[in-house]
Amino acid sequence: MLRPAPESMERLGQSHGLIHYRTTITGPRPVMPVKIDGLGDRAYVFADGVPLGVLDRNAPDEGLDLPVGEAGVVLDVLVRAQGRVNYGPLLDDRKGIWRGVRHGHQQLFEWEIRPLPLTDLTGLDFTAEGSADADKGRPVFHRFTHGLTGAPADAFLDMSGWGTGLVWLNGFLLGHHDTPRGPQRTLYAPGPLWNTGENEIVVLELERPGTELPLRDQPDLGRRTVVTLE
Repeated sequence: MLRPAPESMERLGQSHGLIHYRTTITGPRPVMPVKIDGLGDRAYVFADGVPLGVLDRNAPDEGLDLPVGEAGVVLDVLVRAQGRVNYGPLLDDRKGIWRGVRHGHQQLFEWEIRPLPLTDLTGLDFTAEGSADADKGRPVFHRFTHGLTGAPADAFLDMSGWGTGLVWLNGFLLGHHDTPRGPQRTLYAPGPLWNTGENEIVVLELERPGTELPLRDQPDLGRRTVVTLE
């Protein structure tokens, strides 16, 4: 869909997942920072398909320096919703981009917007091959299969070798992983979600792809604090 300016997920009938914004910055222009006003929650920014960097709502004054040549630059912004504030004066916690995007002091207009609620992954094509180095900094879906011969039981997916993103087991969204920030390094995979036979695990990795996905029988909840009572 086309819009003069970025609009929030809620304005487009979306309540979760990701949303993609694209526009073209005309040039030439000197190096100036790309900044987002009204971001919820984490934005992955690309210039002509090349990762430019990440912007976060917790650092609203940060920007990503971008020069623009005479041919212009196609700017892509992929925004991930990470949950909502449920108390206090910030209850109106809209997702996506709900104010605007600037290059320097100039607002950018004429946006293509693609809602990505991620409610149905059946259309994904997993025939393409990649590598951890090539995929670093790019959003990529990864598919694993696990054959189960015995009775299904509770398990924990070890995400310690991954960055941040979302994980599905047999089409059910287990949750999001954020290993660098933690604290937990495993995702709970309840027994009723497993099938005797083949199981499919899909990982959407946004920052740092891993190479394996071990199963554990115990959770890893990360850092522990020992409190001594006197």
